[in-house]
Amino acid sequence: MPLNRRDFLKITALAGAAAALGAPVTRALLNRGGLSRVTATHYLMGTIVNFALIAEDRKHAQTALQATLDRMQSLIRVYDHRPPGSLLGQLNANGVVHQPPAELAATLRQAIHFGTLSQGAFDVTMKPMLDAARAQLPISPELIGSVNYRLLQVSDDKISLPRPGMAVTLDGIAKGCVVDAGAAFLSRLGFETVLVEAGGDLMANSAQDGQTWQVGLTHPRAPQETITTVSIRNQAVATSGDYMNYFSADYSAHHIIDPRAGRSPSLLASASVIAPSVTEADALSTTLMVLGVEDGLALVEKLPGVAALLVTKDLKIFRSSKFPTA
Repeated sequence: MPLNRRDFLKITALAGAAAALGAPVTRALLNRGGLSRVTATHYLMGTIVNFALIAEDRKHAQTALQATLDRMQSLIRVYDHRPPGSLLGQLNANGVVHQPPAELAATLRQAIHFGTLSQGAFDVTMKPMLDAARAQLPISPELIGSVNYRLLQVSDDKISLPRPGMAVTLDGIAKGCVVDAGAAFLSRLGFETVLVEAGGDLMANSAQDGQTWQVGLTHPRAPQETITTVSIRNQAVATSGDYMNYFSADYSAHHIIDPRAGRSPSLLASASVIAPSVTEADALSTTLMVLGVEDGLALVEKLPGVAALLVTKDLKIFRSSKFPTA
């Protein structure tokens, strides 16, 4: 598939930011001899997905990467509402699916958790609202009132949407779930030093004490540059921003919508989160874009293992107390 400029920038950003693998982790491990750095790039979920790992056997690593890719693609089919006949598409069309895959039920339960945690700032039932925003249609009070994650009913046997017109999108959490699954799959196959990255959301694992990955966070107004660099180990990073998918030249209308108000939040240009899992970091970065600086940082300070860096539209930077210094 041909790459556009934005895709190319994502690759070059990874090459610099996750020079991660060129930095302390790679040097220390490769210097021991008998180890190779193995990388791969694929197009999934509408974005570039990058893999990097340290392996003793390059051929085995390449086979493992293909198996990991297959696993990630199988999850994407579960989470994506767009393909005709998809499970999520059936849920949105019919209001119910029976005997759902365990992964779908688990992810929806996580989505409900983040909805409760954020008091509705994160809401996976906002697909009709997002569709209207993308079509530049007015979002009526009735439409706002129909968005309510609390009505989503999830059990092992059935998932249902009780009101006509309700629909779910997992775009704010599914990418994190898929990246987590990819990293976990490689770990089960015996690879301990791994980076899996998808459109800026990544998991960086290393079994070696003291070996960290250097990860650059994208500048929201100059995507080819980084606004800061952090050192992480066995942690996830995710960034949400108004620049990633915008509907107006001034970034005032974009793909992140406050489900409580029916419009794009006006304060932040980007929100980056460090968390134990990419699922958590992905959902929280979207949530913080909606909550803004004060409420967003107040939420982060309550969560174990979570840190955040927020950039306002006038490029002021705010960090939570646990966010690492460059």
